[in-house]
Amino acid sequence: MVHSARHSKAAQRERLRVQSGEMKKRIADAPFGPKSKELARKWAEYESFGGVGWGLFDIAPIIERANGAYLYDADGKEYLDLLAGFSVSQLGECNKEITEIIQKQASQLTHYFDFPHVERIRLAEKLTRVSGIKDKTKVVFGVTGSDGIELAVRAARYYTGQPYILTAYGDYHGVTYGTMGLTGKGNMQPYFYPVLPDKAVGYFHFPHEYRKPDDDFPGFGMESLYAFERLLESKESPFTDGVKGISNVAAILVEPFQSSAGYYIPPPEYLQTLRRIADRFGMLLIIDEIQTGLGRTGKMWAYQHSGIEPDIVVTSKALGGGLPLAAVIAREDILAEWGPGAHVSTQAGNALACAAANHVIDVVSSPAFLQSVNESGDYFRAGLRDLEERHPIIGHVDMKGIYTGIELVKDRKTKEPAAEAGSYVCARSVEEGLLYEKGGYYYNRMQLIPPLTISREELDRVLNIFDRVFGDAEKKYGIG
Repeated sequence: MVHSARHSKAAQRERLRVQSGEMKKRIADAPFGPKSKELARKWAEYESFGGVGWGLFDIAPIIERANGAYLYDADGKEYLDLLAGFSVSQLGECNKEITEIIQKQASQLTHYFDFPHVERIRLAEKLTRVSGIKDKTKVVFGVTGSDGIELAVRAARYYTGQPYILTAYGDYHGVTYGTMGLTGKGNMQPYFYPVLPDKAVGYFHFPHEYRKPDDDFPGFGMESLYAFERLLESKESPFTDGVKGISNVAAILVEPFQSSAGYYIPPPEYLQTLRRIADRFGMLLIIDEIQTGLGRTGKMWAYQHSGIEPDIVVTSKALGGGLPLAAVIAREDILAEWGPGAHVSTQAGNALACAAANHVIDVVSSPAFLQSVNESGDYFRAGLRDLEERHPIIGHVDMKGIYTGIELVKDRKTKEPAAEAGSYVCARSVEEGLLYEKGGYYYNRMQLIPPLTISREELDRVLNIFDRVFGDAEKKYGIG
């Protein structure tokens, strides 16, 4: 076997590394004003180039203030916000009610370590009521989504006494040492060298109906999951001996829809099949609702579109209304295994964040609010369908509520990914005053994450910008 120099550790590191000269060129070429560029130069001088703002954009806009569905950079340029802090600002930036709640709470209590306080207890009770788990539940608080996932995994392993966690290729569950092994991103794993992330992890393929296994640029359908289930029925996997009724798996941990990977929506049978597998083999089912939950898909939780019931739900991002907060909601019998002092985090359940979260839960769990999300989603979907009819660069649209992923292709018949055109569309959108996340298995997806309160007029403006930018991309790259 010949070991290619391209795949050596030194060669990989060289491809990942970015020199300061390239960053200076990015800043010089950016479509920003002088104040933003000066701040960008300081950003490049004082912060690590490893920041995600250098990875998702040539250079992320330097934002100074925000309001509702709009962001404003240091030079006053306005941007429509289709990021919402990656599904954090669910109710819009600088939401008046949340701001007033935080200000009031700050005058009463800002921090009480990882100890009980009034807002924290109120929030725990609310979370148990809206979890969708019929059995009695309890709550564990953390600070970030990664905290929440680590707590859920720890609880599952301790409760079952088993080591393995099964998850889907393409899922994103955090990038700490305890969660990186659960996040299927080959371009991030190298940064954990030479110590491998969690090894007691198994993977299966995520099903999506657009790309077929025999396409030139393939994807996977439900049959891949059925094949994985058949493997578990045999004696030849490290996870189970299905013949003798042995399972080494603590839990299946999945995103109900894959968010970081590209805003992909699987068929309802996906979670239904995972629930069946978990029940058959004595595994817990953990649903990561960190980005999909709290109303984004038109239901309180995205897993509810499949009609299943999990054993554990993890939430974060939008929960704190812009402040860092995570929560694990689990069946009482699972968390009852822990004794006092089993978990601790200085900032977990922070008083300011819990006060904001109590308001967030009240709003997003309201049937009237969820109806408004679905109505806005229907309106936006109709506009995207109109664009799809006129722009051959659009290969496929995934959408539930205002959870939206758009697949860009060079050719609709071959489904060849339009990665370069996708980068162009993203850069041109920034120029036009519109921010969203670019991703996808083939770097060709648009991930649209607006505040759930975005107006129809603002959605119309988004559609008009996309209409122009798609047209420009099709001309530039000969698509259509």
